[in-house]
Amino acid sequence: MRRSVDPGRERVWRSAWILTVAGEPLRDGAIVVRDGRVAQVGPAEEVLRDNPGAPVEDRGGEIIVPGLVDAHCHLEWSLLEGLLPPAGFAEWLARLLPIRLRMLPGDFAAAARLGALRALEAGTTTLADSGPTGAGAAALAESGLRGLVHLEAFGRETGAQAAEAAARVAEGVAALDAVVGPRGRAGVSPHAPYTVGPELWAALRAHPGLGGRPWATHLAESADEESVIATGDGPLGALFAGAGLVPGRWDGPAGAGPVARVAAAGVTAPGLVAAHCVRLGADDPAILARAGIGVAHCPRSNVHLRCGRAPIEALRAAGVAVGLGTDSPASGGDYDLRAEARACREAHGGHLALGDDVLLRLITIDAARVLGLDAEVGHLAPGARADLVALHPAGRVDDPCAAALDPATTVRVVAVDGEVLLRDGVATRVEPARVRARASEARGRLC
Repeated sequence: MRRSVDPGRERVWRSAWILTVAGEPLRDGAIVVRDGRVAQVGPAEEVLRDNPGAPVEDRGGEIIVPGLVDAHCHLEWSLLEGLLPPAGFAEWLARLLPIRLRMLPGDFAAAARLGALRALEAGTTTLADSGPTGAGAAALAESGLRGLVHLEAFGRETGAQAAEAAARVAEGVAALDAVVGPRGRAGVSPHAPYTVGPELWAALRAHPGLGGRPWATHLAESADEESVIATGDGPLGALFAGAGLVPGRWDGPAGAGPVARVAAAGVTAPGLVAAHCVRLGADDPAILARAGIGVAHCPRSNVHLRCGRAPIEALRAAGVAVGLGTDSPASGGDYDLRAEARACREAHGGHLALGDDVLLRLITIDAARVLGLDAEVGHLAPGARADLVALHPAGRVDDPCAAALDPATTVRVVAVDGEVLLRDGVATRVEPARVRARASEARGRLC
């Protein structure tokens, strides 16, 4: 097993371009990494003069960018690529559930490891995972990635049963603390308003073992969600009825959407990450902003599930933190944030001017802000974590932001806390061939 250099070792990283995100692009720049953090950023001549004798990692004509930050993904669905074609939300979910029921614990573990590997190979250094088993915790620890692992909760319990269910979820989350590693944190995800009723959600929020942890949910993703939580009807209502289940129902005036209904129930808190937020009313961006809720925008998933176009211009105007998430291969993603950024521009063309610099922020500092991690990651400045990616452009670089997002540009090196986790495109902590073989075996049992 290959191990990278001690992350505490001082090192100077030099390249033709450095995109700090905190300032203007830096040509022929250098970064000093010391004890896992950025100690200095500036012109290469100046940095080398100030740090004589320090080992230098010279990346030549490459572009160094902050480690990419995925605001919402599902590592446990990495095996499902190509198995669920584009469809309306309820129809897609009806196809997903039988596959999910056939998955064994080892399948979830193999899937999470593959998802983490694919994210690393695409330049992601921090991610927010949500999953039904918490298998992402071990996957993050083994790969060396930084991240949040949200254990998903489901149920429509009420009264004492809701409190008991919340206690079980809290125990499951606590068990992940010993697994997720020093770069990860375990949290909780009430899956969505239609799968978690108001009383269970309130019990989760009230449980002392879940306070102060990372929280995430799916919110206002589809028209199917809108109808089922208001009336119990529609395609999702029919799907639940066919399975002998009752969907979550949330009170609210006629015409109120999921955001208004969940907010009115008083179960949210600052720091909640809401994935999707496509179906928003005129007042919903302000509601989210007042509640301190960040939004993980997943444009490729929204297209795949025919959910519509999320109004990120209104969200950003209201002061809501918005960053990009890749969701999962089950709904059209592939853990490649640069591809997600390009899809974001396509989805919002004609509605919002998204330059390459803005798109790069959406997959670095803005996504970190959604997760409450922007003081630590998503930018390259003194004091920040030394999470960085070296990108190899296909040709001459005139515009480094455009080159960084160019599909012909490749990920060559990924470092977290200064520790190299990927060199020459190959992971250093895990064995890619073994990860892929186990994932292929698990997928073979599901197809």
